[in-house]
Amino acid sequence: MVLKGILIGIFVSLPVGPIGLLSIQRTLNRGWKIGFLSGVGAAVSDLVYSSIAILGMGFIDDFLERNRYIINEITGILFLIIGISIIMKAVCNKKVNTETKEDIIHPAFSTFLMGLSNPMTFFIFLAIFTKIGIDVNVDNFKQNIVLVISIFLGSSILWFFTSNLVKESKKNYKECSLSFIDKIIGTIISIFGIMNLLKGIMRF
Repeated sequence: MVLKGILIGIFVSLPVGPIGLLSIQRTLNRGWKIGFLSGVGAAVSDLVYSSIAILGMGFIDDFLERNRYIINEITGILFLIIGISIIMKAVCNKKVNTETKEDIIHPAFSTFLMGLSNPMTFFIFLAIFTKIGIDVNVDNFKQNIVLVISIFLGSSILWFFTSNLVKESKKNYKECSLSFIDKIIGTIISIFGIMNLLKGIMRF
């Protein structure tokens, strides 16, 4: 069960979405610690949704289904603001290499909110549990706690190695290359935001 949980955590946290890209961008610009903490923040949101999926809270499913358009709007606005902010900093060539007191929201808390605003994570966990045959019994509290902690551990392990790998690869990039990467990442995150906004507006 522990191994399955770790593998699920690694799979769900693969840095292919906007949150993963944001964590990579922060690692490149602000160092390993900020990038890792950003990944851990996302891992905590995974922990919340995996707990809900394991507990089988049907009313959460109903709530997400009823409000998915509003949630898409909120998620879209959040991604769009962050994406545009990254692009603007890259255009202005503003680099922040260390954590400063200027942060309005802690990097880990911001990615936690971003992850929490994406209800698809809940359905992904449900699909994974069904696919790999995990029999979740809401009465087996100990087993459920072990599984949830294992998923969080897997996510944290992935981000520990990912942030270290990105930190090491940074040595091969020049300043102009990092600025270009920022623009690409900011654009991709903004596109995710626009897509979510359109889903909410068009009720697609």
